[in-house]
Amino acid sequence: MVKQLTILVWGGEVIGYVLSALGGTAFDPAMSAVIPAIGGLIAINLLSLFVKSPEKK
Repeated sequence: MVKQLTILVWGGEVIGYVLSALGGTAFDPAMSAVIPAIGGLIAINLLSLFVKSPEKK
């Protein structure tokens, strides 16, 4: 879980920085970390409903 959170936060920072540079707006690190993290956690939890772990024999 910690690895996933780390990837979500850093991925959000990179995407937020690139989008702010392309759009000519100010970079806000807090919002760049929080919004992708929330969206990613929702996506991970929704995917876990559909993907089941293999059964042991």
